[in-house]
Amino acid sequence: MIKLTIDKAATSKGISSQKELRELIIEKTGVELRAATISDLYRNNKNQINREHLFAVMEALEITDFNEVLTIKRR
Repeated sequence: MIKLTIDKAATSKGISSQKELRELIIEKTGVELRAATISDLYRNNKNQINREHLFAVMEALEITDFNEVLTIKRR
């Protein structure tokens, strides 16, 4: 199972809320993700990951290593 760890990545970059993350994404990338999309990514509620959404998050947080936003959990 692949788990999103965007919440931890955001916290490590000084972002303490989903709202702050959304504002940072808009500011740094110009991409306006819906608040619900950010929430789903932040809380790992996605079964499928939109690559453009993930890229916008990683770009805004200045992350280049997928290991900072994804982990693999064995069942």
